[in-house]
Amino acid sequence: MKLEWAPGEHVEVTFTPAEDEAAPLLVVWPAFGTPARFYRHLAPALAAAGLANVVVEYPGRETPRGVGRHSSYGYDALATKVHEAVMTYAHRERPEAPVYILGHSLGAHIALFAAAMHAGDDATRAGFSPRGLALVATGSPYWRGFERNGFLRSYLGTGFMAFVARTVGYWPGDRLKFWGRQSGVLVADWARLARTGHVRPRGAERSYDDALAAYTGDVLAISLPEDPLAPVTALEELLKLVPRARVTRRHAAIRVGHIQWVRRHEEIVGLIAEWVHTQEAEQSPNARATTGVDAQA
Repeated sequence: MKLEWAPGEHVEVTFTPAEDEAAPLLVVWPAFGTPARFYRHLAPALAAAGLANVVVEYPGRETPRGVGRHSSYGYDALATKVHEAVMTYAHRERPEAPVYILGHSLGAHIALFAAAMHAGDDATRAGFSPRGLALVATGSPYWRGFERNGFLRSYLGTGFMAFVARTVGYWPGDRLKFWGRQSGVLVADWARLARTGHVRPRGAERSYDDALAAYTGDVLAISLPEDPLAPVTALEELLKLVPRARVTRRHAAIRVGHIQWVRRHEEIVGLIAEWVHTQEAEQSPNARATTGVDAQA
């Protein structure tokens, strides 16, 4: 299904229903450079666990034209206009279902930024506020979050990618065999976060740093053992952006790669399903009267 998020601009989504039409629904944001089709085995596993889902393809990837110099979206467009189009579709497909967001790697950035920018009564009434966020195999690219070679790998590495993207007009990952073709604006936003630790997307009309600092939503953060792209230290840097969020931390036991968990997903799906169903069971007028809950496992 193609959704229009701006005049002449579309995003493609794939919906996988659960048996119960009122079951919670997950909007799935993929990792950097990872096509939506890579999640084709994860989607039915989530549905079997009682979680309907909508997998989002980054704009341009599904078109013959692809991503190129014409692609002008970055963090801000994804977390506002694209997010709003996807959430509108999700509520149209399952009007009775509570909607959560599952973000993988860079997709977790989009999930977190979108939730923070759509907190409040008006956004809730419009259907743009998710009930909660599940963040998997993710972290801030901020170089200080990497204990070894952080400066070289994150600061200089992302800076090089931003330079190439600025010179070429996009990141030519298809030719370089590294993270696929990417919007130059998105790469620039990501590299700025890696360099400064601040979320300051190009073209943003509101402060993302302020919105994130004020965010009080529910977050499940799942880290993987020995994940060099998203170590626990990088995850903690990301969570520092939302100091008031109600965070539940889980550290997976299975030793799989940053991307490979999507195919060897049994443990991760179980953790997400347990958390979402617990959240739903606790939805009552007297539930969660306090904030800042931090569960360790």
